[in-house]
Amino acid sequence: MDDSRTRTRDTSQETYESLRLRIRERFPALSPHLQRIARASQQAPNAFALNTIATIAGEVGVQPSTLIRFAKELGYSGFSDLQKVFRLRLIEGAANVREQVYSKGEARGQPVALRETLERCIAAHVEALDALRRDLSEHRLAEAVRLLRAARHTYVAGLRRSRPMATYLAYGLKRSERPCSLLDFGGGMAAQEVAGMAPDDLLVAIAFPPYSPPVVEAVMDACLGGRRILAITDGEASPLARNAAVAIFVGAGADARFQPISGPICLIQTLVTALSEA
Repeated sequence: MDDSRTRTRDTSQETYESLRLRIRERFPALSPHLQRIARASQQAPNAFALNTIATIAGEVGVQPSTLIRFAKELGYSGFSDLQKVFRLRLIEGAANVREQVYSKGEARGQPVALRETLERCIAAHVEALDALRRDLSEHRLAEAVRLLRAARHTYVAGLRRSRPMATYLAYGLKRSERPCSLLDFGGGMAAQEVAGMAPDDLLVAIAFPPYSPPVVEAVMDACLGGRRILAITDGEASPLARNAAVAIFVGAGADARFQPISGPICLIQTLVTALSEA
């Protein structure tokens, strides 16, 4: 490994956005354990800001020393210095979430008022939509609309949390009178459907960590067959993004037990509306 990679650098002025870009750039060269930490830092930045190193290590499934190594890999003297960047993000833009995370530990094992649960869920959805507004690339969005408009037939793949997103996209495309099919994972025909895709067909694959293996396999099969792929996923490190003609990234950083689907659903609604207005 190049010694310059782990050399301590001046990170006192680093913002969360610049750190996130550096993590994405360095991701392919990281070890599997460090990649696990990198994914977790992008998926749950609030937890990285507010939890102890021992708590974060336990949730990610690594040793605390590995978190320190991750920080040093990025040029920080230790994990506490890296954590300051995540805390600054909360102070500048998400202080309400900070208070919710602090109180989360106190509420465990105690009855929680339904109104409090409702407010936490609403806050998670608001955060997800704010992140979509802030981070979505308009260029990638335009390219996605172009792919959907040019497709003879669109196949949509999504399982687990992504299943309702895939279903909603298929519904929207059909309402727009565009030929569309959900890949038949349940019936075991997905691989055959991908193999039968025509050159001008499109596969839209939707997946977030932990990526559903059947969806990843469908993307790889479509890529090997030279078919076009539009990915809706969490970042450059996603196995979907690596094989897609166009990838749109929707963050999953809300601090919630169940990650909200409002961001991807809003994105899908935007795509379908743009098609119908064309």
